[in-house]
Order: sequence, then structure tokens, then C-alpha cells
Amino acid sequence: MASPNLTIQDHTEKIKAMARSAFESARATVSFLRAYLSGRFALMAGDERGEIASWVVVTALVVAAAIVIVGIVTAKLTNTANNIQTP
Repeated sequence: MASPNLTIQDHTEKIKAMARSAFESARATVSFLRAYLSGRFALMAGDERGEIASWVVVTALVVAAAIVIVGIVTAKLTNTANNIQTP
């Protein structure tokens, strides 16, 4: 229970101090995580041997998916156009 001697302004100051402390703690944590992840990703990005093979595979898969999608859309459009009744 709150002390009867504290005013609303005292409670407000305590809440502000707690919020400031929580913000500083969160900022320090985010700063640490950012530095840690940056270091980890720098290690992975440093060695690019064999990267071309994975990019070729990914590009081939995207092109194949695009061809399949265009074929499906074309077939549906052609079927819909053929089913239009003319008077």
C-alpha cells in the first residue's frame, strides 16, 4: 500500500524514474544484441566461396515458379474467355 505521506507528484517522479531506468536497460540490451548479431553476421558474410551455386539454384527456382504461374493464369484466362456466351 502507498505511503500516505507521498503526494501525487512524488508518485509521478517515482514512475518517471522507473520508466527511465527501464528505458536505459532496454537500450543497453538492444545495443548489446545489435553488436552481437553484427559480429556474427560479419563472420558469415566474410566467406563467400560457393555463393554463386546457391544463387543460381534460387534464381532457377524463381524462374520456374514464374513460368508455372504464367501458365496457370494463361490457362484460366483462356478457359474463362472460351466460356463466355455470345448471343
